[in-house]
Amino acid sequence: SDRNAKENFAPVSPIEVLDHVATLPITTWDFKELSDGRHMGPMAQDFKAAFGLGNTETGIATVDADGVALAAIQGLNEKLEVRSQSAEADIQALKTENAELRRELQDLKHLVITLTTKENTK
Repeated sequence: SDRNAKENFAPVSPIEVLDHVATLPITTWDFKELSDGRHMGPMAQDFKAAFGLGNTETGIATVDADGVALAAIQGLNEKLEVRSQSAEADIQALKTENAELRRELQDLKHLVITLTTKENTK
């Protein structure tokens, strides 16, 4: 995986990769001519259609599967960060609103006490 052995670099959108992974059919199967147990994963044709990686439609290179998995993890992290920031902003807004409501309640309590006291002194 040495950078010096590669060329034609292009950026990847982790969110787009995650979206493709989310819709990629994943199944379990047995190989017809091998007795090496049950396997799980996408079909090579679906993987090729989703990501356009590799030089064949009948196999998935582990480097490509690993790269897709890592990009999808980054996409999940991006979504989590956005949601976390949004939730934090919502929490701060609710705290501010709650503090204002407490102040208004205190003002109303004070007003009721003042009015009640004036009524009782008449």
